[in-house]
Amino acid sequence: MPKLKIVDGWRIRNTIDLDFSCIEDSLATPCVPKNEIWFDRGFMKEKKSIVATFLKKRSLMKKYPYAKVRKMLLSKTKHSADEVKIKQISKRGPIKIWLVSGKKVREYFDFNFVFGGHWLVYKYVPKNEVWIDDATLTKEKKYVLIHELYELNLMKKGMNYNNAHDYASAREKEERRKDGVAEYLKD
Repeated sequence: MPKLKIVDGWRIRNTIDLDFSCIEDSLATPCVPKNEIWFDRGFMKEKKSIVATFLKKRSLMKKYPYAKVRKMLLSKTKHSADEVKIKQISKRGPIKIWLVSGKKVREYFDFNFVFGGHWLVYKYVPKNEVWIDDATLTKEKKYVLIHELYELNLMKKGMNYNNAHDYASAREKEERRKDGVAEYLKD
């Protein structure tokens, strides 16, 4: 069993790896040493469930394809998007920005959901909506929204997700640097 290490995810996303999620290992994130799992202390309220799901997913992925593992780990009950919405926090033209219960999204729809997302990437997010995870640190929500809206606009113009995500990450990094919260080691 790898050692669980509690880390400052905000700091990691502002210095080493913008794509650092709430839980990572060396298989997905090269900066994490082998035999360690890094857990973002910003998600401590969900530590038990996130770590358990991560370890179960890791084990099942050795035997089954991701699609099957996803079905095995998510709630068996049918849920609606309205069940996870907390409040609408903004609107940009036709796009509604919702603060959602990340814990419920992870339980009902997608155990990998963190920070935010939109309907062109996550099919459970209704059209013309961007969701922001309530577990996201207040100081980080601004950058998540910048990323999601930029990525969404590029995808609406026909760009594929991987490229749109890369461009949105670059835009997000630019904003973090401009605000003086980030200095990436490879800069």
